[in-house]
Amino acid sequence: MAQKSLSELKGANSTRPTPYMESITVKVVKKGHVAKFTDANGQQAELLNFSIADQSGPMLATLTDKSKQPKIVEGKTLMIRNFILKGGKIAMSSKTTIMGRPNLEIPHSIIENAIQLILPPSPEKKLAEVKYEPLRSILSVKGQIIKNEATRTVKVNGNDTPIRTITLEENNAKIDVTLWRELSEEEYSIGEFLQISHCLLNEWQGVRSLNSTRNTTIEKIQPLEVTIKGTVEALSLTESMWEVCVREEDKEGYKDLVVENDMLRSAIGRAEEVCLMTDEEIENSLVNRIPFKIDATMLGPRLLGLRLAFSAHEQVQVENMELNL
Repeated sequence: MAQKSLSELKGANSTRPTPYMESITVKVVKKGHVAKFTDANGQQAELLNFSIADQSGPMLATLTDKSKQPKIVEGKTLMIRNFILKGGKIAMSSKTTIMGRPNLEIPHSIIENAIQLILPPSPEKKLAEVKYEPLRSILSVKGQIIKNEATRTVKVNGNDTPIRTITLEENNAKIDVTLWRELSEEEYSIGEFLQISHCLLNEWQGVRSLNSTRNTTIEKIQPLEVTIKGTVEALSLTESMWEVCVREEDKEGYKDLVVENDMLRSAIGRAEEVCLMTDEEIENSLVNRIPFKIDATMLGPRLLGLRLAFSAHEQVQVENMELNL
């Protein structure tokens, strides 16, 4: 009897689990997560998810026999016998026979589709764009941690499950990201920059948030370029440093910046002669001009560009200054 292709199996349109005694030859494309469950005997068991493909197309597969998991190797071609077609998937158990076969050449487009069955696309979005994405979307984001809650435990299917919520910020846009299970137990610190993939977009009481998924990866990255726009509300000189209190646009609260004295003098020097002024005279001059606008571009602690606007006709612009948050 000729072997059936995966496309023929998918076209069977059976509404019930259907046993197949004959064999199929497929390539293992992408291994997925291992789900733990309780079997009919009340014993703990594991289910391996993975994708397979032949020259007709890709398909999802599962394996519940833990002893056979070492045979499921990405890129390996297998002959599989005695399985069940269930819900459009190939379901393998302890009764399934899995043996090696010569390499099966698969078109690249089919391989890509098989990978996406296990690892769906996760387009990178800016935090400001998240509010426009459809709910339940899978997406990747990056930003700076501005809030880091303690790990807590919730019940999921009767099991204690650790979670932690962090808040990311990117150019004044921010969002809460809830990290589940192992991801919640990693060490993260306020101020770090993260790139997080495969997040699920949810909404509760009109507020959008992200949740990690089984495919989520978290990478600590270099600081992002951040724009700070707002109004200087107060300032003071402390030894050789200036403390500048900024009320950012479209944000609650204040952001405190610390600027080296020589650097601020250089900035002001573009608009007026300050080399002969004392620190006290400069402080009095700036305080009397409050409130005035500030527009800064930061890359971590490094200031890439700065613009101060004291009035409609007076601006100060400086590039490549060092400024510490």
